[in-house]
Parts: sequence; C-alpha cells; structure tokens
Amino acid sequence: MSAQQMLAVLQDLGYPKASKLDPKGLEWMFENDAMLPFLEWFCNSISAANVLTKEEMEQFHSLESSKESVLEGEQLEQALKNLKVSQNEQVTVAQLEQEVEQLTENLERCRTRKQSLIQKRNKLSLHHTSLSHRQSKLSQTEARVKSQYKRSLEQNKTDNAAVNSSLEHLVERVGQLSEIYELPVQEKSKEGVPMFLSQLALEEYYQKEEKFSQELSLFTKKKFFEGIADVAGQSEGSRYEILEISDPNLSLIRGVGQEVNISQCKELSRIKKSYPAAKLKHIEAKIASVQSERRLETAEDILRMVQAGEFSKDCNSINKHLSDADSSLQMVQRELETLSGDEIPGLIQDSMTSQVSHILTGDYNLKLARQDYFISNQDQVIHPLVQQRARNEFLTMAFELENRNHRDIHRLLVAIKQLLQNHLKGWQARMKMMEDPLLTTAKYKRSTIDSRDTFAKRLHQVLEVENTEHIFLTYASLENGAEKLKHSYSVSCNHAETVRGSKEELLDVLEQNMQSCEEMIYSRSSTTHGQPSLTPPQLQSTMTQLEGMLGRLESAIKDTVRNLEQKKQILKSDPLLYKERKLFIYFFTNPACLRQLFDEMSSRLQAQKLH
Repeated sequence: MSAQQMLAVLQDLGYPKASKLDPKGLEWMFENDAMLPFLEWFCNSISAANVLTKEEMEQFHSLESSKESVLEGEQLEQALKNLKVSQNEQVTVAQLEQEVEQLTENLERCRTRKQSLIQKRNKLSLHHTSLSHRQSKLSQTEARVKSQYKRSLEQNKTDNAAVNSSLEHLVERVGQLSEIYELPVQEKSKEGVPMFLSQLALEEYYQKEEKFSQELSLFTKKKFFEGIADVAGQSEGSRYEILEISDPNLSLIRGVGQEVNISQCKELSRIKKSYPAAKLKHIEAKIASVQSERRLETAEDILRMVQAGEFSKDCNSINKHLSDADSSLQMVQRELETLSGDEIPGLIQDSMTSQVSHILTGDYNLKLARQDYFISNQDQVIHPLVQQRARNEFLTMAFELENRNHRDIHRLLVAIKQLLQNHLKGWQARMKMMEDPLLTTAKYKRSTIDSRDTFAKRLHQVLEVENTEHIFLTYASLENGAEKLKHSYSVSCNHAETVRGSKEELLDVLEQNMQSCEEMIYSRSSTTHGQPSLTPPQLQSTMTQLEGMLGRLESAIKDTVRNLEQKKQILKSDPLLYKERKLFIYFFTNPACLRQLFDEMSSRLQAQKLH
C-alpha cells in the first residue's frame, strides 16, 4: 500500500484531477498511523462499482422530490429479495454478438493475465526458494550474532559498572582533595593540624625571627661596637665584619688598609730619624740629672760636715782639695767628650734597631690581642646566625617540596581532565553517529529520504547522474541511480573485454613483427662458434664508417678546443689583442657602443695633445 496505489484507485473512480496529482505529495498521509486503516480500506475495497453515475443520481433526486416513500434498511433488502427478473425481455442478435465479443475479449485477457500470474508465481517461487535458502544460512549467523551480542552486552554492562565505580571513586577522591584545598585556614585550624605547610599562619614565626634578629643585633653591637674603639683604636662608626683567619691580608676593623700601613711606616721612619737626637738629649738630661744629684749629695755632705764641725778651716787643704776636684772634673769631662763624640753615637745606632723591634713587637701584640678578642666573641654570633639560616633554609626546602607535590597533583588532575574530555568527545561522536536515521528502525516504511539522513543524501548525490533539484528525495531515485550505475558498470566491463581483445590482437601482431625482425637480423646465423651476429654486413660496415667518422670528429674537436685555449692565453697575455677582439665583437653586435668608445678615445687624444 502506497501513494501510487491510492492514485490508481482515484483514476479508476474517475477523479477529474487525478492526473495532476504527484504520488510523492501523498506520502505524508501514509506516515500517520491513525489514517493507515482508512487508507488501506479505501485502496482495497473501493472500486468503480461503488460509484453512482450522473443518471442514477438524477433518478435518485427525482425519487426524493416525489412524495413517494424511499425504501431503506430492511424494507430495501426484502424488496430486493422479492424482485424477479422478467422473462419477457427480448435480446437481439447484434446484442448477443457484442456480448460474445466482450466475453471473448475478457477470456483472452484473463488467459493472458493467468500466464503472467503463472510466470510471476514461478519467479516468486524461485525467489522464495532463494530467500528461504538464505534464511537457512542466516539462521546460524543470527544465532551466532545473538550470542555475540549477548556477550558484548554483558561485557558492556560489566565495563559500564566498572567505569561508573571508577568515576565515583575518582569523584570522591577529587572531592576530598578539593575539600582539603578549598576549606579556609581558620576552619582547618579548629578541626586539627593543617594538611599543608602553606596553610600555616607564619606571622608568629616571622615575629620571633624578627625579635631574634634584633636581639642578635643588640648583642653584636654590644660586643663589637660599644667600647671597641678604645681597644681597636677606631672611631665609633667603624663597622664590624666576621674575621677570616685563613686570610692573612684581612684587617680586623673595616677601614684599616693600605693608607694606614703607609702612615705607620712613615711614623716608624720618623721615629728612626728623631731617635738619635732624642736619645742624645736623653743621655744629656740623664747626665745633667746625675750631676745635679751628685752636686746635691756633695752639698749635703759639706753642710753636714759644717754642721758637725768637721769641716777643715785650713785654706791650703781646701785649695788642694779644690784643685784635685777640678783636675778630676776635667778628666771626667774629657772622658765624656770622648764618649759623646766617638762611642755614644755608635751605641745609639745599635740600640735603635732593638728599639724599633720593641715598637713593632708591641704593635703586633696589640693586633693579636684585638684578634683574640674578636675571635673569642664572634663564635657567639656565628652559631645563632647558622641556626637562623638553617631554620630559613629548612622552611624554604619544605615549601619547595610541598610546591613540587602540588605541581605533581595539578599535572595529574590536568591529565585526568584531558582524558575525561577525550572520552566525552568520543562518547558524543558515537551518540551523534547513533542518531543517524539509517541506524534506527522506523515505525513504518518510508518512501522519502529523511532530511537528517546525510548519508542517504550524499549517496543520492553520488548516484544521481542528472543534476536536477528535487523537493523530496525518494528511495526510488536511489534505486534508479543504482540501476544506472549497474548498467554503466556492465557497459564498462564489455568495453574492457573489447579493449582486452584488441590488445591481445595487437600483441599477436607485435610478436609476428618481432619474429620477422629476428629472422632479418640473425640472417640464418649459427650459434656454435659464439654469439650470433645481430647486425647484417651492410649495417656493420656503415657502423664501422660511422665510428671512424666519430673518431676523426672527436680529434678535430679536441684540436679546435686546444687552439681556442691557446688563443685565450694569447689574449690574456696581450691586452691590446683583447681590446681588438672586444672592438671586433662590438663591430658586429653593438655598433653604437663601438662608436661611443671611438669618441671617448678621440677625446682623450685631443686632451693629451692640448697638455
């Protein structure tokens, strides 16, 4: 049952616009399940016998217009039963002959239809046999496919359950991880120990570190800056730095450098220069002091003697005593002059070296005392600094390790996200493919192609030879296109067979020509004494002459090339010949350039004549 069958029924009923209808335009009625029973009854039950003619309609209307009653229902059926056909009707010969002819035609038409039905029955029986044979083969395949489908369905359910459980487990783990990261620090601190080091509040730690640094600074200032100038001989603004004992060139206090060393050297040279004079003055002062002491002692002795009455009053003895004292004094003065002029300067020079050594020893003892002081106190500063640095490095290392673990977790989550996105894209692609109308069973058979069926539309575009536009694409057009393609394939196969036959004929002709050429080339030669001669004597002589001509031509070409090289060497060695050759070339190729060169040369000659 289709739109074509309905159109045929309308034409049998004599519908005036049946010829203008298109079967494709009536397909929409057969897509409605509610209309299918009516359409099936209409196409199978209604015929021309159910339609009243115009005369019958007029008689019925005239019967209705009369005041007589119209039989209906049981009365009409009873009247039809009691109706008797009159036997007095007279039939003419012409009517009988016409009726016989009609019956004969109907008989012939029925016989023809019977033969065609028998042929169709035979074809359908053969087709049914082939289909039953195919069905018998397909039953095993169907059973096997059903078992595979069941196994695949069970495996699919198992895999789906495993995937669902894995996804649930993953979602649970990711949720727990997100809760660890998303909860605020205060809430975590209330529940217990924080999960990550980065979630700890480090303000108290930094405050303690700052307090420790301040206390260490105060301790350092107290130990190395307050009152250190008295010990080190530096100003209060001198800056302390940790001593490096392994470096002998490093000074104790920042600011002591080459300039201080130079000033100390200058001071030492000044001391060396002023030492002899100072030492002489010291000796003279010492002598004067000793003289004064001796004089004082002598005066005290005389005074004691005078007071005691022991002093002699004899002038001669006094004068003698004075003369002896003067002579001894003069002797002592001469000795002093001798010592001060000869021995004392040498002794002073000898003592200057020991004095310089004493000065240097004292300076180095002072520096060593400073160094011992700094070394003994800087250990008290280095140990807390090392502890503070160890704490900071340990905290930095812990943060770096935690950050590395966070990066690993982030990479793992990104990989999981990418994998899930790829699976989602694959699932969406499969769902889109499953939405194809060709893969889903329709509730009713369609004759038109669905607009969403892209595969059928592309197949229609491929199979359709004529580029015509259709409002609706039908499967009948696909079948027609397939038939055309099959016909084209058969024609191509026939053409290929024809071409193959012509090719074989050409190959036969080519083999015959090859055989004739072999007979001509070998010219009944024998192979007992070696390879046969593949060329006839005339061709061999011609080839020998040609080889000789080629050899002579090659030698002539070599001589020409050698002569050309010699001429090139001559042109390179003689610039005049090179210019002559160039002018000769210009004479044939570029006369204007040659004329320009002659003009330039004439102008140069004129200029030389003028000079």
